[in-house]
Amino acid sequence: MTLSEAEIRAIVEGAADACSVRPPGAVELRRMLCGLTDFEFRAGQATPLVKLCETGARYGWRDLEAAINPNLLTQVSQKARASLTRDLRRSLERLTRPCLELERTSFGLAMTSIGILGGPSDKMADRIFLGDKPSHRLFSLFKKFPILARLWSQLIFYWCRHVTEVLSRFMKDRSALSRAFLDGRPIKRIADVRCSLSDPHRHGRTVMQLSFGAGAVIYKPRPGNGEWEWSSLVKWMNAQSFQPRLRSGRVLRRKGYCWMERIEAAPCQKAAARRFYERMGGMIAAACLVKAVDCHRDNIIISGEDPVLVDADALWHVSPGMKTQTPPLDVLYRTGFFPNSNPRSLQSRSSALRRPQMVQYRREMINGFTRAWDCILGTKERRRAFAKRLRRIQAHERRWIYRATEQYAAIRRASVQPVALRSGVERHRIIARFCRHAPLASEAIDAEIRALKRLDIPYFVRTGKKRIVLNKASMLATVQEALRRVLV
Repeated sequence: MTLSEAEIRAIVEGAADACSVRPPGAVELRRMLCGLTDFEFRAGQATPLVKLCETGARYGWRDLEAAINPNLLTQVSQKARASLTRDLRRSLERLTRPCLELERTSFGLAMTSIGILGGPSDKMADRIFLGDKPSHRLFSLFKKFPILARLWSQLIFYWCRHVTEVLSRFMKDRSALSRAFLDGRPIKRIADVRCSLSDPHRHGRTVMQLSFGAGAVIYKPRPGNGEWEWSSLVKWMNAQSFQPRLRSGRVLRRKGYCWMERIEAAPCQKAAARRFYERMGGMIAAACLVKAVDCHRDNIIISGEDPVLVDADALWHVSPGMKTQTPPLDVLYRTGFFPNSNPRSLQSRSSALRRPQMVQYRREMINGFTRAWDCILGTKERRRAFAKRLRRIQAHERRWIYRATEQYAAIRRASVQPVALRSGVERHRIIARFCRHAPLASEAIDAEIRALKRLDIPYFVRTGKKRIVLNKASMLATVQEALRRVLV
């Protein structure tokens, strides 16, 4: 099936959105609509959703090959290419599933009602539903849901740009990566890639793991100042004789992005559990003092008896109008380590700690917390050194979180339902209605809307200095009491 010029124009005009962020635009959308007609179904068993989105991923790879420097692709193994393409396919599946399920269910019921097929799940129905080529069903979907077509074009465009960016940075930093993370062992080519290790931010960019014969590293599409500062603090605490020693990931910072050591996950043996929870207590004390938030379970890797914080971009989460001396209980809960009294709450579901273990190892966590607090603030010289560190953290751009990622993800899911993909105006209205429920500044809400329309999770940064008033060692008893209340 080939679209006529009138049909292409109708989809492009239906997909237009005066509030959209470009690129991509009409040119990329037109090229995609024409290019999809070149593909046939691949042999093999797969659901209609996978078959159609696999076609989109194949088109995306062809687009990438046409735009990228060929020398970059020679550094990528076939396995890594398959991983990259699979990542795009899965993104297209998440986007396409609601509309396709609606169309497939309606088609099956209609065929059953007139007695042509045995039921809405009949395999013959899938073959008739899909048509002879992927473009048959895709174009039918795009005519009914033109915003879906625009979002396909957008996802493919951003994916190509992101992959090109990562590969270019890898080539530029190859020697430095070998020295920083692989003990000088040579990196020949990328053997495999693990994609989408984070939520998409800033035009679809995500964290990736690049694997080589000599090892693996983590790529982050942001400067990594928070991770570097956290690692520096941990090393400083160890140098001040904190026991048991804490572990952090090595970080190689670059302008606008960074590379990080891959921390291997491994279970903690029972014999080492006491040391593990002492370390956890020390980490919590350090996180409280640097006003860290977002230290939830997905951002902490358990590597044997070492808990390692691998995502620390939300340090000194203190707004200009916020008091730095907040109540100790609030400070503890804001870190994200602890569940609250409601086991069904987001705080409890995402917390790094679980209540039975917290209670069982309560003493170890309090001991580790106390030693870390004293290690950082126990003397005048240490308080002076720590204040200098906080001023440096303040000078960096640092992430500011207005809402939980889960709330943004719910809005994003609502924005790809069939009712939202018939017109840009309707989709904008749905996203804006959810975003404007919160009492935020209009500039922040507008930025949220723009990000969510790109299928991104909004990402805000904040800079600026605030007078630092450190909790002196004399306040430790108050914080310890708050910690005992949490660990029950």
